[in-house]
Amino acid sequence: ALNRFATDTEAELAAVKAAALAAGASDCVVCEHHAKGGAGAADLGNAVARVCEEARKGPSTFKFTYPVEQSLKEKIEAIATKIYGASGVSYSALAEEKIALFTKQGFGNLPICMAKTQYSFSHDATLKGAPVGFTLPVNDVRCSAGAGFIYPLIGDMPTIPGLPTRPAYYEIDIDMETGKVLGLS
Repeated sequence: ALNRFATDTEAELAAVKAAALAAGASDCVVCEHHAKGGAGAADLGNAVARVCEEARKGPSTFKFTYPVEQSLKEKIEAIATKIYGASGVSYSALAEEKIALFTKQGFGNLPICMAKTQYSFSHDATLKGAPVGFTLPVNDVRCSAGAGFIYPLIGDMPTIPGLPTRPAYYEIDIDMETGKVLGLS
């Protein structure tokens, strides 16, 4: 998936797509789900379905960055050092507690999906490009047991619930005769 933003040029999108395909991606689909909701991700959904169907025809080539039997900390550290270029990882007391809890509850075998800024390989959005040698701070760790993954929160990473494609404020109005606000319960 290649997220299209208003400031992106066609040349930039083409360059990223070419690089992704050259690196071995099965496809590289431009997405606008953040601007158009589900309709902006329809092509991505079709591409994922197509790739999944193709993958079923032969042996899987998918590989994790880490052995799945490693501990949660080892998996986090593998991603931090092998993918992001960190020299190490620091854990808050809360993150340590959550890792111990999830391991005790039997979720230590789940894969990791890091929640961090999209603006840098580090935790710091101002460190542009691919910085190296930093310590990646894990402030919290959460478990999506139903979905089947653990997600560490890196740095100051806010999380929000999914939002509808049509915001509720469209339904809020004021009755000009009475001054009553409409559309709020």
